Parts: sequence; C-alpha cells; structure tokens
Amino acid sequence: MAKFALHKSFKGFPLSKLSTRLLIAPGLALGGLFSLAAPVSSPKGSNCADQSIVLGFSGDILVHDALYKSILDKQSFLPLWRQVVPLFQKADFMVVNLEGPAAMGITKDFKDLGDVGFTYDQIVYSGTNFLFNFHPQILMDLKVSGVDLVSNANNHSLDRSSLGIDRTIEAAEALEVPLVGIKHSKAAAPLNYYVANVHGYNLAFLACTEMTNGFVDKKKQLLYCYQDATKIENEIRELSTRKDIDGVIVMPHWGVEYAAKPDNQQRAFAQRFLRAGALAIVGSHPHVFQPVEYVTLSDGRKAIVAFSMGNFLAYQKDLNRKTGAVIYLRLQRDARGRVQLVNSYYTPTYRDAFEVLPATKKLFQAARDHAALFFSQETLVEAAQKICD
Repeated sequence: MAKFALHKSFKGFPLSKLSTRLLIAPGLALGGLFSLAAPVSSPKGSNCADQSIVLGFSGDILVHDALYKSILDKQSFLPLWRQVVPLFQKADFMVVNLEGPAAMGITKDFKDLGDVGFTYDQIVYSGTNFLFNFHPQILMDLKVSGVDLVSNANNHSLDRSSLGIDRTIEAAEALEVPLVGIKHSKAAAPLNYYVANVHGYNLAFLACTEMTNGFVDKKKQLLYCYQDATKIENEIRELSTRKDIDGVIVMPHWGVEYAAKPDNQQRAFAQRFLRAGALAIVGSHPHVFQPVEYVTLSDGRKAIVAFSMGNFLAYQKDLNRKTGAVIYLRLQRDARGRVQLVNSYYTPTYRDAFEVLPATKKLFQAARDHAALFFSQETLVEAAQKICD
C-alpha cells in the first residue's frame, strides 16, 4: 500500500481518531481519515469590479437515511450536491447549515467506538429516527465544494451529546473548516461568533438555535435564540459598534417546521436583533421557505431578514421541501465607509432522487415557480449566470 503524507492541518489532532480506510490518490497532501474528491472546476468568488462582495447562504443540510445509503459505495458526500458546487463558488464567502454533528465514532447512546469507517449502521452514523450523526468526511466535502463557514447550531446539535459537539469541533479544526454556533466543552473562554475577512470586509457571524429536541445542554455549548436573546443582543451591539467589524450576520435556527410563514416569536426576535445592529438575518429549521423581508436600520442602512431558507439537502417529500435555493447578499461600503446591503439574488435548486440540482426552466419549472413566491423581490440568477456581470 502506498504511503501518504499527513496534511499539516492534522498536526496535534489525535492520530487514534484518524481512519486508515479512506485514502486518496498518491501525490495529494492529505491522508488519514478523509478522501479528497475533486470539486467541480470553477473560479471562486464574484469578482465584482466595484469592490462589493457577495455572501452566499443555503438552507438545511440533512443527510437522511436514503441519501446516506446512496453514497456508501462512493465513500463521499460530494455526489449529493456535486452539480450545484458552482453555485457555492459564485460567492466570495459561502455559508451552510449542517443539521447534525459530524462526530467520529460516537453512538446514539453516546459511547465512543473510535473509527468504524465510512459506514451507515444507525448506531454510530445515522440519518433517521430524529437522530443524526454524519461521518466527518462531510466537512471535507463541504470545504472542497467552496464552503467557507459551517453553522452547526440547530435542534440536532446534541444528538450525540456534549461529546458529539467536541468531536465535531475537533474534526473541523483538523481540517481547517470554520464552524460557528457550537463550543468545545473544554474551551476556556469561547467566542460566540466567527469573524471572517472577506476581501477587506470584516464580518461577524453569530448562530443560535431555538431548542435541542429535549437534550439538555449541560455544558452550555450553544446559544439559544430566545432564551439567550439578551446575551445575543448585547453581542450584536458590541460587535456592530467595533471599528474593526463592518457588519454582523445572525443565523437563527428557529420557527415552526413546515410553516410557510414566520411565527410571532421569529418576527419579534428578528426586530430585536435588527435594532441591536444586525445587518442580515438568515434563518433555518422549518424545512420550507419563509418570506424574505427588507428593513431600514436606525442609521439608514438597508438590512435583510430571510426567515427560513428551507432545505438545501434532505430526503423529504413534496415540492416545498424538495425545493431549495442559494441566496446571495451583495454588500458594499457607502460614501461614509459603512457596509450596507446593495442587493440580493437567488438561484433555486431541487433535490431530485439522491442529488441536488439547479432548478432550470427545462427540468424543474415548478420548483422555480415555488421559490419565486418567497424571493419575489430578489433577482433570479441562473446557474450559469455571473452575479457581477
């Protein structure tokens, strides 16, 4: 068997956690646990000539039972969304919501079995019965697809207990995949947010969840959108007034599942977060679209609230749960140097059988029509179209 060089990002990561089952072709500088599938070739970024930047967001990623089984022979999650990788790569900074832990070897009753390989047994790795855990290969596959930040604050965060959160963070750090929304149980002074420099724009991302399906967060590893609302407001206010932060984006996992309209709590807390200084709120959890609305902040800047981005990847029935989108937010400095929302765009997607595809006029017109009901004020960008033409 050929020998493989261990990528520098694994230094310090416990080698006992690394699998020897998934190896990549000789010559690539990544070995151990993760296979490195080649992404679709496409230049990364919007390349806007006016020095504006484009942020991209998608909805929930839930690898349900049928989806997981469909990729076992491929040993990679990438085939599930390979056809929409170019949509991720249009953004200067792409964010997704991974709805579940990526905790190697942790069972549904919270035992650590170590490396059991890329398998699906509904004990260690599962995508059914409301308990999720994905092989950490998913983090690498998102990274090579052009994803820059993964939110992991959701109702399934504790599906493998506190240990599952720790293992997810450890795998992400080893791969240099930024996470937001969860904290390691042993972190001395953890941050509640992640700051990214996107072509000179310093943006703070903050993620919270409404609940954790009854699991008790004994080690305080998550922020709760309603329970910790005052803390979140203070965090937003502090970040939005810092000279080294250009904008705050809040990503709440909230609302009623399958409801096409935000409830009163979503609306009330969205207003609180906007008043505290949030520039954008991009929500998830209902598994269907909810409206996108625009507001004018107290300082005159335009802000956006996307109450729910619906599903990006999930094996659920009906048009409203199969239809997804990538929404793009274009930000630019005004004459006073303040960052504001210039425009927003979207590209609809559709989960057909075991893969997510761009919703084109030829193939998925019904999905396009459904998405248009919720993104009526945004500009539809075709899959092959550039944002900054």
